[in-house]
Amino acid sequence: MKNKGQILSELLIAIAVGVVLAVVGAQLIIVSLTSTKTSKEKSEAIGLAQEGMEATRAIIRGNDATSQGWNRIYLPPDGTGNASTSKGTNSPWHPEIIGNVWQLVSSTETIVLAGETYTRKIIIENVCRNDTDGTISGISPCTGGNSDDPTTQKITVSVSKTDAPDVNLIAYMSRYINESMLQTGWNGGLNDGPFSATSTTNTNYGANTETTKLDLITEIKLKTQ
Repeated sequence: MKNKGQILSELLIAIAVGVVLAVVGAQLIIVSLTSTKTSKEKSEAIGLAQEGMEATRAIIRGNDATSQGWNRIYLPPDGTGNASTSKGTNSPWHPEIIGNVWQLVSSTETIVLAGETYTRKIIIENVCRNDTDGTISGISPCTGGNSDDPTTQKITVSVSKTDAPDVNLIAYMSRYINESMLQTGWNGGLNDGPFSATSTTNTNYGANTETTKLDLITEIKLKTQ
């Protein structure tokens, strides 16, 4: 009878140990699966953010007959927006392919990947530069000793998901190509143009026939048409 009681006790201890090991093992499996899922979701969010940034770059380079690509960023969405109120945290945008090209569309967007829902937005902000050394000092409105730089914009692509940290990519993008005109003489107005930034036309400034005495010029004014 004594041996039977000892065997029963040992059996109960073995069962208890097995239960503990099973619980610990299950917890480890759950942690591993959760970690894998979190890593996968983070990778997808980073991919969406990178796509948004590349779409923004493509828009900037997308000069056509209607507008320079830069104007679609500086005056979103199509070059006719406001340089201040059309941008900032209160005016988010998102990229969409319209007519086979990337374009900005107002508001955030919802994207579903592998059954998970993500929210993406692009924030465009005006940039301030230090008046002394020209370094970027912040975003508008600019404080004393700093000035707005209309040739540089701060781009933030943000991707968020419920119960997960936001993924934010930040880049400062600069205007690098401009429209130009062709001026062949010093008397009269614009000879031809303006040409888009992607034009192959020779748009060098110069005077073919007229002679200008620069020592007699005291002031040159640019007139808007």
